[in-house]
Amino acid sequence: MSRPKRAEVLALLNQVGSSSLGNRLILAGSSGVYGISETIPALTEDVDVLIDADWVAKEEQQLIGEMKKLGFEHQPETSTFLRQDGLSLDLVGYSRQDSVDRIGGGENVPIMVFGDLSQVLAAPGTTIELPTQGKALSAAALAAVKLLTIRLEKGSKDKLQALLVIAEHAEDEDFLRKLRRLLMLFESDRIEDAVSDAQTACLAVSGDVVRADAESSGYADMSQAINHGLDILKRLFPPRGEQP
Repeated sequence: MSRPKRAEVLALLNQVGSSSLGNRLILAGSSGVYGISETIPALTEDVDVLIDADWVAKEEQQLIGEMKKLGFEHQPETSTFLRQDGLSLDLVGYSRQDSVDRIGGGENVPIMVFGDLSQVLAAPGTTIELPTQGKALSAAALAAVKLLTIRLEKGSKDKLQALLVIAEHAEDEDFLRKLRRLLMLFESDRIEDAVSDAQTACLAVSGDVVRADAESSGYADMSQAINHGLDILKRLFPPRGEQP
């Protein structure tokens, strides 16, 4: 499976935006950067979209039917939809009723509901309308969600992408205020763990750059941006011993 290109994902959102699902699907996950940046890579192959899992529980057949009109076939007993050209779209759940991790959705389309997402999306200004139609997480919301994500197999990629988003918005005081406000919704221990995990991911990339050959200038540039993002994050949330 090839990594979806920015134009392909935005074209999909344009298609979704003109359907009855336009206000229900929110671009997130790795491809979420395509809604906020023209330079940051997606890092993974799939396309994740957020959806209200409680709505799916009530309108499961409508969802499957509308996705079929968009060219996607539902994979039985999963939250994945596939298109003939190989594009994979995965539904990730949030809830407006609670903020706990659980299985939601319907009998045929089970969807994992993430409490962190539910908490973030309950805050104002966490989604944006794209000029090309469709909705995506805002830059601050995407960075916050990725910093908080705990996934052994993809966790470091999430942290690296969050740091790249922070670096790209380092001079945007509004972004920094929003990111801090969103992360402050969570316990201090969660924030400390998120910063620590981001630092671990950053150190791993720095080590790879040291071992890389001289032709890996693009990799070195990305590492520099990741380091800058970490510096900004630590400035927003300094270690307890360094707090004023």
